[in-house]
Amino acid sequence: MKKKSTSQSAFFNLRVLIAAVFCLGALAVALFAQTKSARPTQQGAQDAPGTQTPDVARLMGPVIQNNDLRSLPYIAPNAEIEEKRLTRYPHPEIPSPTNQSAYPRFETLVKQIAPPTPTMPAPLLTFDGMNSSQSGCLCLPPDTDGDVGPNHYVQSVNSSIKIFDKNGNPLNGPNGTTYNSFFLTLVGTPCSGFNNGDGFVFYDHQANRWVVSDFAFPGSLPGSGPFYQCIGVSQTGDPVSGGWFLYAIQHDPSNPTWIGDYPKLATWNSGGSPAQNAYYLTVNLFNGVTLGFQGVRVFALDRASMLTGGAANTIAFNITPAGLGDSYSLLRLRAEMSFSSLSIAPPPAA
Repeated sequence: MKKKSTSQSAFFNLRVLIAAVFCLGALAVALFAQTKSARPTQQGAQDAPGTQTPDVARLMGPVIQNNDLRSLPYIAPNAEIEEKRLTRYPHPEIPSPTNQSAYPRFETLVKQIAPPTPTMPAPLLTFDGMNSSQSGCLCLPPDTDGDVGPNHYVQSVNSSIKIFDKNGNPLNGPNGTTYNSFFLTLVGTPCSGFNNGDGFVFYDHQANRWVVSDFAFPGSLPGSGPFYQCIGVSQTGDPVSGGWFLYAIQHDPSNPTWIGDYPKLATWNSGGSPAQNAYYLTVNLFNGVTLGFQGVRVFALDRASMLTGGAANTIAFNITPAGLGDSYSLLRLRAEMSFSSLSIAPPPAA
């Protein structure tokens, strides 16, 4: 015979359930920590710190782009593709709803009983950014990115960039500017007509400049490239009509069939050392033919020359999978304030 629980017994059962879940969670954490500490990391194949010889290369360019972005000819993005996921470790398939554990339902129940207090303030302004049809690619995933400056918000959606004022009004046309249009004049590189997305935007606060970038290669993946990074540095703080300096760099000239995926750029202000005031770029390296993970490549770009539209060099080196240990990717640290103002030590001189 089924008995109806009183409120007191129901509350007691809930406390028992919560206690049991916390105990099981603690046990799982302990087992995971033991397993992780027992897992060996292979460091032997990586050169000892300070013994690597970096590659020094000249960036292609600059090409000086003085035209207003609204006057550029429209060059359509590459054909719509669904990108193959490039990963070091395989990702398991998402389980079907019938195989999901009861934990999400329990978590929902706890949040209903004691809802968390929101701490994030409400946004001052929201507006629609560029959608997939405006980007002209309809690519999956869209790789949406963007950054904000004093007067503009610049957004990248895979194959195009769109510039807004601080009230959300588009400034470079209703559909933005495709990377194929933006980098068209970088003749002799895949940046002229073969841009493939993974775009990135950041605002250089120290110089009041904008930096946009994407990668370019003919064909699709799997493929043999060549694979390039296309980089634009604004001549002024106006990303629409202020002009741009355009550059290109091959991801790994020693391994021309390797692609640099997931590119990320930033600055690092050392507080006065010119050698350390650079644009830093990191990419995840994959064999373009086999799609096998090859490690991470780190670049230091000559920021001072790029800000003035001069010939620029880059220093770069690879970190092998063994040198990465269990990690998958290295991302640049965006440190644009002076280290003295943050009361922390600057990076080492080397």
